[in-house]
Amino acid sequence: MTSSTPIDLDLIDQIVDHIPDWAWGPVCETLVPAIVDCMTSDVLERLTGQYDNFDRAEEILFDYYKPLERKHDLIVDCFKLVSPHVTVDMLDALNLDQLQPNKTNEVPSVSID
Repeated sequence: MTSSTPIDLDLIDQIVDHIPDWAWGPVCETLVPAIVDCMTSDVLERLTGQYDNFDRAEEILFDYYKPLERKHDLIVDCFKLVSPHVTVDMLDALNLDQLQPNKTNEVPSVSID
C-alpha cells in the first residue's frame, strides 16, 4: 500500500471505538509485529541502528504504541503499512469479544502471510 492510497478514517474510528482499553495489550502484541514484518531493512536500520534487529524494532514500537492515546495512530499506521484488509482480519482473529477484562489473556498467533 502506498502512502498516497486513501484510508477510511471513519472505519478506523469505528475500529478504535470498539477496542476496549483492557484489550489494548493483545491488540498491540498482534499489530506491532505485523508492522515490523513489513519494514524494509533501511527503515529497520534507521529505527534500531541495525538492518535486521526485528526484536528491537518491536520493543521500540510497543513502547510507542502502548499508551491508550495511541490507539488511533496504531490502527492508521497498520492500515497504511500492512493493509486495511489484513489489519481487520488480524483484529477479528483476536476475538476481542471473547476476551475478558482483568484476566490473563493469551494472544493467539496471527500470521499476515
